[in-house]
Amino acid sequence: METKTRVEYVWLDGREPLPKVRSKTRFIEYMGGDFPAWNFDGGSTEQGTLEESDKRLLPIRTYKDPFHKKGYMVLCEVWNYDNTPHVSNLRNSLTTQVGENDEGYLVGFEQEITFMNPATSEPLGFLLGPQGQGPYYCGTGCLNVIGRYMMNDFEERCLDSGIELDGINAEVMPGQWEFQTSAKDPLEVADDLWMARYILERVSEFHSIVVSYDPKPHPDFNGAGCHTNLSTAAMRECFGIDEQKKMMAALEIDHTEHIKTCGAGIEKRMTGDCETSDYNNFSWGVADRGASVRIPQAVANEGNGYFEDRRPSANIDPYRVLYSLISSVNKV
Repeated sequence: METKTRVEYVWLDGREPLPKVRSKTRFIEYMGGDFPAWNFDGGSTEQGTLEESDKRLLPIRTYKDPFHKKGYMVLCEVWNYDNTPHVSNLRNSLTTQVGENDEGYLVGFEQEITFMNPATSEPLGFLLGPQGQGPYYCGTGCLNVIGRYMMNDFEERCLDSGIELDGINAEVMPGQWEFQTSAKDPLEVADDLWMARYILERVSEFHSIVVSYDPKPHPDFNGAGCHTNLSTAAMRECFGIDEQKKMMAALEIDHTEHIKTCGAGIEKRMTGDCETSDYNNFSWGVADRGASVRIPQAVANEGNGYFEDRRPSANIDPYRVLYSLISSVNKV
């Protein structure tokens, strides 16, 4: 065993509407280069049947394993043995789309999550007996913040794995947090988001805390989103009011279809209250956190930059959302 390398193979299962992250460990003689393909029982992950259960894991991105020294984690796509991507493999579709359009996309996610008490299935922050929103956003102190040690553990392990984060903060509801991924090309940032979620789930095993991606974990507090920031090379050069109007017109045309990719239960979160727009209608504005899409004030002032799509919920599949969003942007 001492001469072999520990490799954790990570993939997305076939559950709907949000896949679960699966993993299993392999010990191999590794001399560098690509990791070998592997197989798994798709009949146990909703990706096959008992009679046709064998599916392939094709490694597509490598990370250092922050839980085992000298080990690796490899994110894999799921393929059939006839050399076709499995129907659950939405990453393959995004790969094709991005490869056909060299627009210099940069994307960053703002992932919100809520920590839940496994004994009561209620938000962990309700142990604080909150009376309403206010003191918890970016708060400090034992009466305002819960879960910081878990987020610190998560942060350190992400950095050890090679995943870059731009920030972390406590959110409006107690026990709710957000982390922001660094802006990267669509495939890499979506891969990083899935692997960051995987690391957070692994960390939760140590702390005995449930990580929830529910868009509306409590009816009286802000929901949980995964706001998506996007720019093209052209937008980073010039994104004045005329360009903004053209882009927003394209997003409005596809709004109804795009909402379908923004997470199950979005109607509970996007009601027009609690810093959201009404999911039935498209809106946009400068510095407006009650709009479907926000143009940051700094972008409006400088005339170049990006936009923030505030519609995606915490429980999105980033491959699906980016495929939809980029399809709209490509029409401009």
